[in-house]
Amino acid sequence: MPSAPPVGVVIANYNNGAFVGRAIESVARQSCRNLRTIVVDDASTDNSDEEIRNCLSRLGDSRFDYIRLETNVGQTGAIKRGLSRLDTPFVGFLDSDDMWYESFIERHLCVHMNADFPVALTYCDSHIVDGDDHLLAGTAWWFEQGASAKKALEAAIVPKIDAATGEFAFPANGRLTFHPHWTPLSATNSMASMMFRRSFVDLVLVVPDNDLRLYLDYYLSTFAVLLTGSIAIHDALYAYRMHGANKHSNAAVMGGSYNSSTKDWGPISNHILQLVQRILDEQASPIRAAFGDWRHANSKALVKRALEVRSDSSKGAWLRFVDALSMRAQALLDSGRSGLGRQLHRGH
Repeated sequence: MPSAPPVGVVIANYNNGAFVGRAIESVARQSCRNLRTIVVDDASTDNSDEEIRNCLSRLGDSRFDYIRLETNVGQTGAIKRGLSRLDTPFVGFLDSDDMWYESFIERHLCVHMNADFPVALTYCDSHIVDGDDHLLAGTAWWFEQGASAKKALEAAIVPKIDAATGEFAFPANGRLTFHPHWTPLSATNSMASMMFRRSFVDLVLVVPDNDLRLYLDYYLSTFAVLLTGSIAIHDALYAYRMHGANKHSNAAVMGGSYNSSTKDWGPISNHILQLVQRILDEQASPIRAAFGDWRHANSKALVKRALEVRSDSSKGAWLRFVDALSMRAQALLDSGRSGLGRQLHRGH
């Protein structure tokens, strides 16, 4: 049987000296051993350089290389520098304040090799931890769940605590969801949750560094779902750290379906979608060659409409009105189906 391909990893760091060593060590512990990892320090002003060098020296692992940048170029620029040293068919990007669990790469790689449908992107659930590795939440899936009726929670989703170590143990669930279509409400997870096909990244990651200094995860995941669809892995395969100095997630975990950031997401999202729209135009020929005329045209139409809906124009107002009517009609239809189902059940 064929063997597993090598996987490339880029750990881009900026002023995360307190955590970057734990991120590097989490990659070194991966159950898949055929890895090549590039650690990129984006001209940090804290003790990051010393921490990275000490960690790599302690590991003595030939699969790791280090790039220290003298000028800050932002998340996208740092990751591009790391990618330039890699030639692997799959790549993952670990934020330097997060940690992958040992099965992260193995699980993602196996899901990419599913015998149903290949995608450019797989992403997984995560646990939320604080700066001291204490668990704050057992899932990040709140952003995939809208308002719903009360439901029973399975006992299997509740972890146990090891009395000797105090650590939580979560049972694996093995669930996967294929998302074939993009909508403005599509959501994945943070950068550290994702594994990409390198050929796809090379095709779309052509924006200047200064145009995308942050939120590369939203840019790449939007493109991936538009052009190929994505597969969600429902197991939490990494720890997302909310330590109080995050570049984006600077809020507190309060429970419920909430925004982990106090920043206004609207302008950020619009900027990223405008970049996607621009690259769909600038890279039209290679995108059509890779995915076909229809997929390219449909992607352009979806992004264009998403931006129009958010605009202050009269057309934007009309589209929002139409969407509200559509959602209301769908809710009434779902309610009618539910009521009919209960009547039929009672009839039996």
